[in-house]
Amino acid sequence: MEETSVCIIYQTDPLASIPGGIDTFIKGIIRWAPEDISISMIGISTSQKDRPVGKWSECYLGNRKFNFFPVLCQSNLGKQNRVPLTLRLTFSLLPNKLLQKFGVFNVLEFHRVEPCLAFLFDSTPKNLFVHQDMSVLNDQKSDIRWKYFPNLFYALENLLLPKFDSVYCVKESAVRAYRNRFIKHKSKFKFIPTWMDPDIFSRISENARLGLKIKLSSMYGFSQDDVVLISVGRLDHQKDPLLMLDAFAKVYAKKHKVRLVMVGDGVLKDQVKKHGDKLGLKERIHFVGSRSAQEIADLLRIADLFLLSSAYEGMPMCVLEALGCGLPVATTDVGEVSRVVSEGINGEITKIRSPESFSATIISCLDKIAQYRGSPCSNAVSEYIPAKVLEPVYENYRLLASK
Repeated sequence: MEETSVCIIYQTDPLASIPGGIDTFIKGIIRWAPEDISISMIGISTSQKDRPVGKWSECYLGNRKFNFFPVLCQSNLGKQNRVPLTLRLTFSLLPNKLLQKFGVFNVLEFHRVEPCLAFLFDSTPKNLFVHQDMSVLNDQKSDIRWKYFPNLFYALENLLLPKFDSVYCVKESAVRAYRNRFIKHKSKFKFIPTWMDPDIFSRISENARLGLKIKLSSMYGFSQDDVVLISVGRLDHQKDPLLMLDAFAKVYAKKHKVRLVMVGDGVLKDQVKKHGDKLGLKERIHFVGSRSAQEIADLLRIADLFLLSSAYEGMPMCVLEALGCGLPVATTDVGEVSRVVSEGINGEITKIRSPESFSATIISCLDKIAQYRGSPCSNAVSEYIPAKVLEPVYENYRLLASK
């Protein structure tokens, strides 16, 4: 079979440990690509020594080889810059003519629309992933800084989206919105779910789980008898960690053995820590920072309940990963979570965004944890694995390359 070459353009370093669904999604596309599809990537390095700016580096994810060309270097990609990373990437691409200089690709792929400006007149077939319903720009609590210039962003979409040959959205409402806006191009827009890696996020036996909890309890400084609640994600306004802390405080008032482990980093880290201290929860909350996928999987396995307090989402991969480990979920009603979280079966969804409502949901889950844990969780995500979810994407690459 003839090889199809794909170049992914996004503001990340695929070899760095970065919390975030988009980064994980891209790593999955690379790692699970069939042999007839070669992947290259243009992005941002977190290590000038290991992946120098301005040079192609041969890299590996697992056993999968790919080429990476950073146009910028920033050691902490979670840090908020005065100029957003996606615009810095776009501006860096404009003068370089990277694709013309370093080879021809069959398909260009984008995970934000802005960098496509650098290839506006390039005839190479283009694919786009939209990881959010961009109507969220109308919410001033959004972390996306286009919220200050929403009409400019929508004008940019009007210019660029017709240039794409295919557009995948991880939220059904985004598909509907785009099909209504771009009637002549409605067939380009398709829904695609996210997925979890079953090689990493899987259940273990109860004996193995108890042994792992003893080990990690010692490592992270909590008791084996503690009831462990866990969250995984960026500490930013989208994830709304302050709501989680307020709800956790109410849970702790009734269930004194609970502890909260927060995995991830972000612009609100200092504010979240201060808020936890103010609530008198300093000794009950563990901020463990960014962790590798395997470390996260182990923490999910020993936890008792996964928490998601987001204000908005697409289809959060962290929820699928928790369920894959057999861990029940208490979540706000966002995005596509109801596809996998079934109330009364493997978790519960709070309908009202308030500490009172969310804490009641958490307590209700904890009271039924033995009923929810295990196979009701892992069975819910058995179809959301890379081999099944990404196959249409790879087939689309082949189709675009044949044009």
